[in-house]
Amino acid sequence: MPTPDFVHLHNHSEYSLLDGACRIKDMIGWAQQQNAPAIGLTDHGNMFGILDFYKTAKKADVKPIIGCEAYIALNSRYDQDPNRRFPRAYHLILLVENQQGYKNLMKLVSLGYTEGYEYKGIFSRPRIDKELLQNYHEGLIVLTSCIHGTVPSLLLQNQPQQAFEELATLKDIMGPGHLFIEIQMHGLEEENKVMPQLLELGRKLELPLVGTNDCHYIRKEDAEVHEVLMNIQTGKTLEDEKRLSFANDQFYFKTTEEMQSALKDFPEEVITNTVAIAERCHIELDYKDYIMPQCEVPEGHDTDSYLVHLCREGLKQRYKGTVPEDANEQLEYELGIIKQTGFSGYLLIVADYVRFARKRGFPISARGSAGGSLALYALGVTSFNPMDYDLIFERFLNLERISMPDIDLDFAPEHRDLVIEYLSGKYGHDCVAHVAAFSNMKAKAVLRDVGRVLGMSPAEADRIVKLIPPVLNISLDEAIESVPGLQEMEKSEEQGRLIRLARALEGMKRHVSIHASGVVMVNDALDKHVPLFKDKNERIATQFDGDMVKDVGLVKFDFLGVKTIAEIHHTVQLIEKIHGVKIDLEEIPFDDQKTYELIGKGLLAGLFQLETSAGMRAVIMQIKPTKFEDFIPIPALYRPGPIESGMMDSFINRKLGLEEITYPHPTLENALSKTYGVCIYQEQVMQIARDMAGFTMGQADVLRKAMGDKNLNVLEQQRELFIQGAMEKGISAEDAERVFELILPFAGYAFNKAHTAAYAILSYQMAYLKAHYPVEFMATLMTSESADTDKIVIYMAECRKLGIKVLPPDINESYTDFTVSGRNIRFGLAAIKNVSSNAIDAIVKARDDGPFESLQDFCERTDPKTVNRRSIECLIKCGAFDSLGGHRAQYWEYLEDTLKQAQSTQKDKARGQTTLFSILQETVAEDISLPDVPEWSLDEVLRYEKELLGFYLSGHPLDQYCDTLEHYTTAT
Repeated sequence: MPTPDFVHLHNHSEYSLLDGACRIKDMIGWAQQQNAPAIGLTDHGNMFGILDFYKTAKKADVKPIIGCEAYIALNSRYDQDPNRRFPRAYHLILLVENQQGYKNLMKLVSLGYTEGYEYKGIFSRPRIDKELLQNYHEGLIVLTSCIHGTVPSLLLQNQPQQAFEELATLKDIMGPGHLFIEIQMHGLEEENKVMPQLLELGRKLELPLVGTNDCHYIRKEDAEVHEVLMNIQTGKTLEDEKRLSFANDQFYFKTTEEMQSALKDFPEEVITNTVAIAERCHIELDYKDYIMPQCEVPEGHDTDSYLVHLCREGLKQRYKGTVPEDANEQLEYELGIIKQTGFSGYLLIVADYVRFARKRGFPISARGSAGGSLALYALGVTSFNPMDYDLIFERFLNLERISMPDIDLDFAPEHRDLVIEYLSGKYGHDCVAHVAAFSNMKAKAVLRDVGRVLGMSPAEADRIVKLIPPVLNISLDEAIESVPGLQEMEKSEEQGRLIRLARALEGMKRHVSIHASGVVMVNDALDKHVPLFKDKNERIATQFDGDMVKDVGLVKFDFLGVKTIAEIHHTVQLIEKIHGVKIDLEEIPFDDQKTYELIGKGLLAGLFQLETSAGMRAVIMQIKPTKFEDFIPIPALYRPGPIESGMMDSFINRKLGLEEITYPHPTLENALSKTYGVCIYQEQVMQIARDMAGFTMGQADVLRKAMGDKNLNVLEQQRELFIQGAMEKGISAEDAERVFELILPFAGYAFNKAHTAAYAILSYQMAYLKAHYPVEFMATLMTSESADTDKIVIYMAECRKLGIKVLPPDINESYTDFTVSGRNIRFGLAAIKNVSSNAIDAIVKARDDGPFESLQDFCERTDPKTVNRRSIECLIKCGAFDSLGGHRAQYWEYLEDTLKQAQSTQKDKARGQTTLFSILQETVAEDISLPDVPEWSLDEVLRYEKELLGFYLSGHPLDQYCDTLEHYTTAT
């Protein structure tokens, strides 16, 4: 096939979020089919997809032309005009010609977000301006873009002179050969008007021409898919005449012949210049080295020697003096590996911000494979000794599989941002950023989205969605294959259209947000290495996700805000406040009988990882752990793989003596003895490879990863090495093959023991606090979950099991949070619907002058603008005034007159008027008496409580039938 003489340069992928309907792999696939030598990517205002695009194109031997359809302000990027109906952000195509152009494009799109972002709902745009283009134009080629470009738009507005001046300015900025007049013909009236004028302007200014097609979808027949996608973005339906819609179906990847036909009325250069531009564009994005931020070390040290110094000193402190020989040997071994892999600086950086956090009193938990490092324990990064739990350092770092070590740290949410702010202050605010995370349109969500756009009722769409099996990440194809009802729907006209369109959009990028934990740091400006964007909360993040930042060599540090950490921290603070006891959770005993009794009874509500389900409770009550080694496996066992394979049942039965403990081969006893002959952990797979086949731990980690990833090529190589190694140790090939096949499925769902040990410690710490300080623990927990009615119901039931009474909200005793009242818990005001945080603050502040003596006193002492009538009604309905005497119906009837009296009193005070009683410092004048009205029925009381609290507090509607129920009950 001859090489085409046309290259598509103006194209939008799915990274033009909810506007481009082209998957990257489909774009490159089209180019391969057409034998196109190159293809461009110019997503709207961003570079989100350029790495995906670059790697996919290179793999397919298609030349990638990297670019962006930038939004450019006609005047200044700082202009924000709230009175404009639409933002005046015009389009301009920027193509990367060389490495300098790539750096400048990153700078431009970053500044578009950080300096030029205009907030207009779905029309919000990151904007650059000509000042920025002047500063960062080198290495870029500019095309004038579509009819929404600056110059075409001015022509559409019948401003030819302004269009000429704008074009001349762009020419002056870009210099010779770097500005092209872009010609597009999609059959639009606006193009028929503008393109000839553009051609004439180009001749006057001696500018070259280039033809493009504004591609938003791959094939002509995909136009409907694209229109649905845009209306998902705008929240419209296809029946809405005001919906956002393209004028026709011409915005697809046309063949060379189709482009020649579309542009036949223009000079031949509109075609040939596409190839000329593609030939000029050369960019290599092969990153080989990590871009590691430099850490400060004292004089006389480098990063390696300083790490050694800190670790040795830290280990002495951990062992309180004399360090055992085996621990010294392990530390020196780890330091040697760390030095050889070049990650000493990385560990020092982590140790630095952990040290900052600990000095501030922030609780921290390390998870993942980092728990297997004694060096990290010595540095204070992790809080448990890996040698106590047979954890393996090579699972974290080894020479056979060198990759960036993964140190995941959990903080209380309120502390996480403070640690990141510390790093920003240390390294520079332009050197630290969050990491992007993209959400894709998954099967159920895309059906609902498309159903809404097609005008389906939510009930009808929901009926179809409910047919999809509840399987994690199930695709529409998988669902249809397994559900006959969906197969029938696929054949019908309306439902078949829904499924067809949903299939076409499934998996596309829907939204970009901030990664829950990822942060990157460098020593110079980040936008020299990666493009940046700003989210709606003004947080700066990379435009690349976690995998992409690794590809470009950036080092990702993980800081996760975990509510559990905050709950533990606040419980410890509350205990110290009430009892004067300061608990160091790293020093609590891990053989505490009271704690294991609580766990064995199934009192698991609120315990991290253990309260997940009735199934988890049943497992724990069967295992009845009496030591921490029995406790660690629980989260690893209660998962689909171990359950379905029977591994969990074997573990339980063997622990209880109901099943004989056996080993597939005698050499496995060392690895499996502590788990009763059952393979649970990834580390055990590594130990088996070492003990049976003579693997080093680094080699064993390569095997473990290949098994987990199901990498067939590597697995076959590892199988041969495993069998050969076993035979060299005198083990038959048949036995080695049998054991390899046995551990193969286990490795696919085996758990990282370092990870489960870290989380088991968190669970145990919570259980310890709950066992010894149940009131403080439950009060903290209920405060943490005050917005979750379902959780509050569960925790109230748990309080009853623990003998703790939850007292109703009280206007004189309740605060924002649930509080400890003796051996009971007082309900928090924040859990009452329609009572705002400002109202609560006003109530508590007014109460500082003394308790409220009546509703009238309450109304007179609180600001009616903050504590409004609705808030007071809700407080009455849920019983917050009950302790003042009277009943709720009286306060309800009494409220109207009381508010009028309070308003009058407050007006008098505002005018400076006083009464005889106030002069004599009497408390309240002319108190209105409570009216004589009947009490609300129990049903009314309970209904209001359910409405405002989410549950019944004064009783239960079935209480009146207790005798009848007891009479007919035959089992409990």
